[in-house]
Amino acid sequence: MNNHHTRLSIYLWVVALLSTPHIYCQAAQTNKAHVVDPQMRKQIVENIIRELQAKYVAPEKVKAIETALRVKLRNGGYDKVETPAQFAAALTQDLRTAGDDLHLFVAHDPALEKALLATAPTPSVKLQELPPSAERLVEMRESNYDFRKLEILRGNVGYLDLRSFVDLNYSKDTAAAAMNFLANSDAVIIDLRNNPGGFINLEIFLASYFYGAEPVELLSRYHRDGDVTVRDSTLRKVPGKRMPRTDLYILTSKNTGSAGEGFAYIMQQRGRAKIVGEKTSGAGYGNKEFPIGSGFVFYVSIFRQFDSRTGRGWQGGGVEPDINTSAEKALGAAHLEALRNLAARTTDERKKQRLNWLAPLSDFEANGAKQVPPSLQEKYAGGYTGITVTLEQGRLYFLGASGVRRRLSALADDYFIIEDDSVPPENQTRVRFVRTAGGAVTELRLMVADGRTFSRARVEK
Repeated sequence: MNNHHTRLSIYLWVVALLSTPHIYCQAAQTNKAHVVDPQMRKQIVENIIRELQAKYVAPEKVKAIETALRVKLRNGGYDKVETPAQFAAALTQDLRTAGDDLHLFVAHDPALEKALLATAPTPSVKLQELPPSAERLVEMRESNYDFRKLEILRGNVGYLDLRSFVDLNYSKDTAAAAMNFLANSDAVIIDLRNNPGGFINLEIFLASYFYGAEPVELLSRYHRDGDVTVRDSTLRKVPGKRMPRTDLYILTSKNTGSAGEGFAYIMQQRGRAKIVGEKTSGAGYGNKEFPIGSGFVFYVSIFRQFDSRTGRGWQGGGVEPDINTSAEKALGAAHLEALRNLAARTTDERKKQRLNWLAPLSDFEANGAKQVPPSLQEKYAGGYTGITVTLEQGRLYFLGASGVRRRLSALADDYFIIEDDSVPPENQTRVRFVRTAGGAVTELRLMVADGRTFSRARVEK
């Protein structure tokens, strides 16, 4: 559990996917002052087992983890570690392997351990934290609370690149501004491909914008200590305009974790969003840090999240996408899906024409040109009124009134874009070849973005 704010009551973080040092680590701190001797190794392992037995949300896994640690310790598996950092890394790897839990984590952080020891313990359901350092506050502000990019894509599709769920106590104004930027979009894409998790309070805040004012139950959290289950719901009030009927797409990858997965999972389960990309990391527990001696801190999974209607979550299995594609192609796939769905639904013919014009371009930019058989390319080549189409080394080229030869790239069967760097892609002219039932090409039609079409008859050789 990373340190952010003491009054936090809803938090989820996946430290397994983070590589930055803990915010309480000091530059002057070194490992040389700490010797990893047999007594320390034994005591730390015992303390980890103690915390697991008392607090771990999956008690049925504790025996297997305990056995793995004890066997490795007894067989000298930790004898060669030279620094506390190396010992922490080795323990972390073993805990995750034995427990199949990315939230289990050990860090050597004497400053944090000291701060935790000075703080009165509270029930895990409160999820209280230490306040962020001044340096961390600056980092959050300078990263714009991980709201990295906002954009309106072609077809009035809003896009948000969110790199983590930063505590709402600090990110609320930025989050509200981002959602209000997207509010007039016809569809929204939220990019969580590089989002390892964060705070549930921001997760709930963002989800609330995609529902009406009446609360909708989201995920539930079960805490082992106290045998308590907490049900989280959308908020009655949010700053600005809601988007309850706006199409929503969420991009995921194998690096999407924890709260990022939670947001994707529940919006998918509620039928509110389509998930596009890769299966997520499978980090469905929530953790909290506890001091375990000698400057070490142990992050223990203290609660699990699930859909109360089914009792299922995503721990270990991840969130399966609705549209399965690589992380690199996820944005293009989501944008294409959004454009097609908007075009199919709109009754505005002018808007439908525009969306149907943009959809093949989005596909082309995401996936490249369609493959055209050489035999068909040969049929396209030839003369048309004022136009010549040539086939050179397997590529088609267009030569018209401008006198500039340009490449033809296939968008679909018989449908091509005339690539022209002098104009934006959405305004580049297109060509549709007209064929008879027997396959003979009889006509070429020039098509422009506003829907106009100009026919050019085939000129016999």
